[in-house]
Amino acid sequence: MDWTPSERRFLRALNSPDKIQDYLHTLIYNPTDHASSPRWVMITGEGHCFEGGLIAAAALEMQGLKPLMVDLVAEDDDHHVLTVYKTSTGWGSLSKSNTTLLAGRAPFYKNVRELVMSYFDFYFNTKGKRSLYAYSDPINLNKFNHWQWRTTDEDLMNLGISFCDRIHYELISQKALRLLPPVARKLKDACFLGADQSGLYKA
Repeated sequence: MDWTPSERRFLRALNSPDKIQDYLHTLIYNPTDHASSPRWVMITGEGHCFEGGLIAAAALEMQGLKPLMVDLVAEDDDHHVLTVYKTSTGWGSLSKSNTTLLAGRAPFYKNVRELVMSYFDFYFNTKGKRSLYAYSDPINLNKFNHWQWRTTDEDLMNLGISFCDRIHYELISQKALRLLPPVARKLKDACFLGADQSGLYKA
């Protein structure tokens, strides 16, 4: 199913990464395990990280970019996804999060690993333990067009779960991760400021 004219106008109006990220910030966080298509995110004004990632990818696609997502894997914490893009200045990302520190990054990172590393010190669970340890290569959502991920009425959570089957690259061993000290209390408080508590991983 294709976009309606009004949906197409809405997505075309999000004509820069900054505008897309600003829109993601306006979404009410969805704490459920149900994943709606970008069509339904536009209708409801709600979205969690995967739903936000999908609509960000759809908006970038309207600008002629590939709809790419990177899967982030964490220990004793929620996994996360980034919608990524590359410009003449480098790699950047767009992200919807229930925390204040895992939003998008400006496009000046030399490669995807460097981009992902910018999240490491700010990716921790509710106990303040750093949790990010691996990431995938960019995943082209065009390979999932049979899911009709842009406009379907069906739950897309299994599409997101399928990312777990991709090859992931280790940033740090899980053993070494557990040896790291917790983050400072002020940083932890800032991270979870305004978070929907029902949507936080209970570490």
